[in-house]
Order: sequence, then structure tokens, then C-alpha cells
Amino acid sequence: MKAICVINTSGNYGGAEKRVVSLFEHINNDRKDFILIINKALYELMTEKGVLSSEKRVSIISIPFDNRNFSFSNKVLQATGNNSAKQNQVKIRLGRYKYFLKTVFQWLIFLKQLNTILSNNNITIVYTIWQGGIWGRTLFKKKNIRIIYGANSNLVWHIEKNLLDRFDSQYRIIRDANHIDFLSEGLVTELKSIMPSCDFPENYTVSPCSFIDYNIFYPDSSKENSVVFMGRLVALKNPLLFLETVKLFNSKYHDYNKITFYVLGIGPEENKMKRYVNENNIGNVVFKGKISNPEEYLKRSEVFISIQQTENYPGQALIEAMACENAIIASNVGETQRLVTENEGELVRLDANDIADALITLYSNEAALSLKGENARKKVITEHTIECFKEYFYNIMKD
Repeated sequence: MKAICVINTSGNYGGAEKRVVSLFEHINNDRKDFILIINKALYELMTEKGVLSSEKRVSIISIPFDNRNFSFSNKVLQATGNNSAKQNQVKIRLGRYKYFLKTVFQWLIFLKQLNTILSNNNITIVYTIWQGGIWGRTLFKKKNIRIIYGANSNLVWHIEKNLLDRFDSQYRIIRDANHIDFLSEGLVTELKSIMPSCDFPENYTVSPCSFIDYNIFYPDSSKENSVVFMGRLVALKNPLLFLETVKLFNSKYHDYNKITFYVLGIGPEENKMKRYVNENNIGNVVFKGKISNPEEYLKRSEVFISIQQTENYPGQALIEAMACENAIIASNVGETQRLVTENEGELVRLDANDIADALITLYSNEAALSLKGENARKKVITEHTIECFKEYFYNIMKD
């Protein structure tokens, strides 16, 4: 028997979790030799949002403090005011120990339940990502289970060897996995640049594509003058640069007040963004926060902006926007051109003037704007399909 292990105790989920659970949902109708191992809070989120509907061959793990984020960094690292640097350092250290001890408790409960699931189902090979891989690695190795690790994040690599970073570090799972599935060539290059060559995995492959559910993401018959910026609001995704762009656009484009800019998502940069909007009197930016139905905005929007620092390919949100016939403005970094060219949108430098000018170019020619959106959808529904990915997946999951 084979397992797909997806664990996330942050109270939210990202493109990686959505993609892997969607994969299980798809193959579960065809194959009887796979089970899904998932924590309760994530299972409830996935079923609530329609990503997962089947209960067959699904093993749910109940983890203490599940659905709560005990990361100290957002609160402690933002400490300001009268606290001295020394006091902040003490808070950071105490926060790390608190986080570590709570995670140890979660980990022990998790391992007990995971061991039962692995034994009862006679699991011989497991595909796992992020927390599922990091937390389960010890038990997988002990039971001689073959580990396939999905390295599919374009966020910063976590390869710390420090004991306190054990539950957030990919170092050991990358080193010990039997095979690494990289979502892009760019991730291979990035990891090689920061990981000791002696620890870099010999056995790895690169996924041929990503995928989404095209039954959910499609264009509305009537588009509106709106632009979407979507994702976790972290510095790597340049949310403040997005707002600088809106400010410049408003000053340059005569019909700016007819266009609404939606911000979908939450994160540590959110308060800074709201302050910037208020201080600069930007009236056409709407913060929607954490939402469960991004498709309802993407179906109606005309433009999607993805200006990540190092890579946009193959972002889940980007593919969703393209499937909804959004023309794309994307930072010209990494492998972004595998998804976005001049046929689907505008490639830009990470510069507010350049991005604002690209936006003006799109809104100055409605016919071209519409055509780029149509081209964007054609590209993803042709090249990024679950049918393409699953054949690759079956191959790497062979015993």
C-alpha cells in the first residue's frame, strides 16, 4: 500500500496542500492502492472548500493545538517601542523554546497515530510534503518505508541544523529521502546554491507541470474592471510594491477610479499595507482578508499581478488566475516565462513605475487585454493538467 501524507497545523493551507490533496481526490477513483494521511483541521478545511469529497481510504490524525499557529516570529519579531534590543532577543529566545516544546508534544501524539496507520495499512512507500515529511521522517526511516519528498515551495528554503529549528527545517528530510520531486528546475538550482553538495540528493526528478481543478476556475461571462493580488502577504511576494504600483497607476491613468484592486490573503505585511493605503489616501484598494472562494474574484477580474521576488512559476494562484482568463503582470524572474509571455500578459522588473506602466498598457487596449486573458487560459488548460502530472506521479511512486 502507498500513502500520501499531508500535514499542516498552521490553521491554513497553501498551494502545495491543495495540489496534493486534489491529486489524491483524482486518483482515488482509479487506484485502490493509495491512502491519504491528513490532520483533522486540514481535512475539515479541505472538505469545507470542496477540495476533498471522498472519505474512502482517508486516515485522519488528531493533533493537539491543531488549527492554531504557535509561530513566535510574527508577534515577537515585530516588537517595537520602548523594548530594548536585549529584551527583544530574550522574547525571541523564549518564544522559540515555547514553540519547540509545544511542537514536540504535537509530534509525539502525531507519531503514535501515524505508526498505527502505517502498520494497519502495510505502507511501503509514502509521498509527503513539508510538515508531513519533517514530522514523519523518523518513523518512515525506522519502518524502512521509501520516502518521496515533494519540494514544491518557492518560498525560502529551511535547511537549518539547529535543534530548535528541527520542526521547521527541511534539511534532514531532503538528505534522507529516497527521492525528491522538485516542482521546478529553479528549485533545484536554489537548493544546490545553499545546501552542502555532500547532502544534496542524488535521486530527484522535476515535475512536468502543476495543475488545478478547471471545473472550479473558469471565466465569468461578464468581466469587471478589477485587478487581483492574491497570496500570503509576506515580503517575498512584494505586497508593498504592489501598493506603490497602485498609487503610481492612480496618478497616471485618467480613469483610475473605475478600477478596483482586490487584495486576497493575510500575513505579516497586512498591517503595513493598510497603513500605507490610509496614509496615501488610496481609495480603490479593497482588502478581503482570508477567503475561501478566490475563484469568485478571479472569474470576474481582468488582471492578476504576481510580482514575487525570485519565482512565479508554477504558482497555484497564478494558474488559477490564468484559468479565469486574467491577463497577467508578472515579475520577470526565475522560470516565470514558462507560464507568462507577451501573449498572456506583461513581464516586468520589480519596479513600481514599470509595473504601473504595464497596467496602463493593458487597460489602454481592451481588445488586447481580453486576448491575453484568453491566451492565458488556453495555455494552462493545455499544459498544466492533472492527467499529465499523474502519470509522472505513478512512475516515481513505483515500489
